[in-house]
Amino acid sequence: KKVMRETKHNPNVIETCKVEGRLQSLQGLSKDLDQCQKKLSDYLERKRCLFPRFFFISDEELLSILGSSDATRIQMHMLKLFANAKKLHFVRGNTGVGGMHSTKVERFMFEKVVKIEGKVEQWMTEVEQEMKSSIKQITKEALYHYADSKRVDWIFKNLQGIVLSASQIWWTWEVENAFSQVQKGEKLAMKKLARKLTGQLTDLVDAIRGRLDSMQRKKMNTLIIIDVHARDIIDSFVRDSILSETEFAWESQLRFYWDKKSDHLRIRQCTGEFASGYEYMGQDGRLVITPLTDRCYMTLTQALTFHLGGSPAGPAGTGKTETVKDLSKAMGLICIVTNCGEGLDNMAMGSIFSGLSQTGAWGCFDEFNRINIEVLSVVSSQLRTIQNALHAGAKTFTFGGKRINLIRTVGFFVTMNPGYEGRTELPDNLKAMFRPVTMIRPDLQQICEIMLFSEGFNNARSLA
Repeated sequence: KKVMRETKHNPNVIETCKVEGRLQSLQGLSKDLDQCQKKLSDYLERKRCLFPRFFFISDEELLSILGSSDATRIQMHMLKLFANAKKLHFVRGNTGVGGMHSTKVERFMFEKVVKIEGKVEQWMTEVEQEMKSSIKQITKEALYHYADSKRVDWIFKNLQGIVLSASQIWWTWEVENAFSQVQKGEKLAMKKLARKLTGQLTDLVDAIRGRLDSMQRKKMNTLIIIDVHARDIIDSFVRDSILSETEFAWESQLRFYWDKKSDHLRIRQCTGEFASGYEYMGQDGRLVITPLTDRCYMTLTQALTFHLGGSPAGPAGTGKTETVKDLSKAMGLICIVTNCGEGLDNMAMGSIFSGLSQTGAWGCFDEFNRINIEVLSVVSSQLRTIQNALHAGAKTFTFGGKRINLIRTVGFFVTMNPGYEGRTELPDNLKAMFRPVTMIRPDLQQICEIMLFSEGFNNARSLA
């Protein structure tokens, strides 16, 4: 203030700069400012390590949350912190959190209310834990009631994410039960299952033509997309005489199990087995699963089995990022998409990697080959550190000079448009960390057909 006052009285630049001790004064101020910035960064880093989802929002957004005693300030940042939760459901005069609202109409209530006590990072950690335990409990209940309920009524009663998970668990069980019946001599078991699935699909299409509200319609829509794929798989088994659950045609499918031993939802594909993240997905739509999607899923899950990343490559609009996001929804995990550019430095990338490792989330880096080559060489060593920790089965590891937690569901994926202007060729040591999968042309006719079918059109094939 003193410097600015003196400058106002004498605006001549040469005379102002020549004042005795002025240079030392400005250098001292600059040093103090740098120190303040460093202290602030360290403070925010500590807060982020206590609730790692804070890594997904900017410093300014985090300061606006920390600088307010009003718990509802968190609402405007919810979509960046959780997969598809637009806001928290506050109860008891904003002294507790009772549930979550999705971006659409859907909402769900926690099994028990989380009290808003202490610092924001403490009660937000409890909110995250309660979300996961509530989703797990609701899934178990829905699974139990599936067998003794009319399917359409059961769908309307439960949350969309729960309906998808539970129906896929039951589908997996029904298929493996059909295989065991075939082994016992019941040769038509798979044909019976195919007829049953076709009947279920017809019921859903009939229901979607009725008078439904927007939430019910969206739920039906999404389930039909998943069910069509399930039916097509069984039709192919009947056609190709697949008679055993050890055959590759079945092993290569994304299969869902409720593991009684661990009391958790497990997802298996080929040699890989993954734990569900129990993230609340709201009423997020799902992709139509085509043979291209299936192949991409298989490559990505096998990469994760060996603690590697996945690298879908191909022209714009072929569904590279969307396929990664869709697989993360099936796994019950949040997927953070980052658009890469020349502005990303190794500090920013390190911060993102640290956040993903501590939350167990997936990171999808769009147009990864736009990052400068100097930054990519540092990124390579950062990823190698995380992959080594995963290989070693570590629960904590040293990253960027700090000891941080490691959640084993973490995954790193990069998408690239090869041959475009301003793209960098990835260094070989970085390429080796990602399993490549090429995505050229989406099967638009099949996608149109299933989308029309999910809206209730019977003659979807000719229309597509």
